[in-house]
Amino acid sequence: MSLRSSTLCFIYFLVSTPSLADDRKAPSTAKEIALQGLADLALLRDSTLKRYSLMIQGESQIVYDASVARPPLQINRIYKFLAADSNRGLEYLSHCKVMGPESTSRAYEHQYWVEFYKCKDEAMGRYGSASRRPYKVREANQSINDFMEKQRLTGVRISIFDTLIIHPMFVGNGDDQYGWIERTYLQKSELLEAAKVTQGDVRSKWRWKSGVHDFEIELVQGKAYDYLPVKVTFKSKDTSRPHHFGETEIKWKKHPSSGFLPSVLKMASGSPFGQKQEHHHWVLDWRIGDELPIDFFQCGLSDFRTQFTPVYDFEVDIYARPGGLILGTPWKTPEALIEED
Repeated sequence: MSLRSSTLCFIYFLVSTPSLADDRKAPSTAKEIALQGLADLALLRDSTLKRYSLMIQGESQIVYDASVARPPLQINRIYKFLAADSNRGLEYLSHCKVMGPESTSRAYEHQYWVEFYKCKDEAMGRYGSASRRPYKVREANQSINDFMEKQRLTGVRISIFDTLIIHPMFVGNGDDQYGWIERTYLQKSELLEAAKVTQGDVRSKWRWKSGVHDFEIELVQGKAYDYLPVKVTFKSKDTSRPHHFGETEIKWKKHPSSGFLPSVLKMASGSPFGQKQEHHHWVLDWRIGDELPIDFFQCGLSDFRTQFTPVYDFEVDIYARPGGLILGTPWKTPEALIEED
């Protein structure tokens, strides 16, 4: 089943439920509201990602248990640039890690990029520090998945709306996560209960089993945000994996052209047997539809990263002649970005 078909089936399920099919009354029970909120999230995803750009800034921390022979804390300072225009068949995905003297031989901080750039039938990608090396072009008859795997590009994949409510262990795992809202909550989960709680929010509990995974999910959807998710908790029901938790908190901001969009994302997860925990704190900056100029989405560019510079007032590391490396905008903490906003 295609992802679009999956979404349509999800919506059909909701509207074919007797209490939801009557368009003369809005969902009233907590279970109805929970399901409708998930449907609205899927629809928001599909409408937003038709023509958009997104800049994600933040940090990802890995905390290792004392039993692991590694430094106890690893902090990754990151950027992600994402963009797509469905009418032009253009998609751009990238991930950047800010490297410093503590992890490289260079005496200064610099950006290490992984990029995937697709326009119609042409797909390209590259990885590394800023360089004059051109994009590697996909070979004829080579699948997108095979190209991304062989070029080590799969880490750029993220479907941000699906990421909001799936287990944080999947962040950066390389899977194509588009459609996991439907897959996780409709196809693989059972809705156990739902209730209206403080300030009209809805809290629901689900049981999700998939492969080796077995979790109880607690989902909180905020009335103030049209019942979009504000908190998700995963608790392992597998007694042999007690540390395999997941937690996500989402802040939303009203966008003039598309309603609410996620603006701050905090995620945490534990490995199955307690060797490590991962924590992510990201700040999201969106541009939707006509907010982006016509010439933003161009095919055949030698460096698509620079398209984001005038939109976000952000410079990437580049090589220029003469002079060589020109360093980009310094990284800021999520807390500093939130305070500026």
